[in-house]
Amino acid sequence: MSLNPRKYLIKELLNKPSPFDVWLQGTIEQNVGNDILIIADTSGRAKITKCENADGVIDNKSLQKGKYCCILGTAVKTKGLPEVQASKFVDLTSQPHMKEVWEDEIREANLILENKIKPSI
Repeated sequence: MSLNPRKYLIKELLNKPSPFDVWLQGTIEQNVGNDILIIADTSGRAKITKCENADGVIDNKSLQKGKYCCILGTAVKTKGLPEVQASKFVDLTSQPHMKEVWEDEIREANLILENKIKPSI
């Protein structure tokens, strides 16, 4: 897997030229078979495809409705319901703080990418 993802809220995917690599986090709203999910964050919903082949998916139980997860992949459709082909899946359900800080993480990452702030290490 050679992705170079950027963190996005789902609404930020809309109408962007695709394909491009993304890092999303959201709650699984719907599981369509073993290979397609609908996830939602505070800004919208996205269709996640190719889940069966994504790193981190152990079995069907990984993809259950209500789980909070991280998806790394490639946005392939951005009109209407955005569609992302998953490359990596991480179940974050046991880490509820991740959901709480997601929007702040995105804002901070964008400020760094725009050279508006510099991280101190």
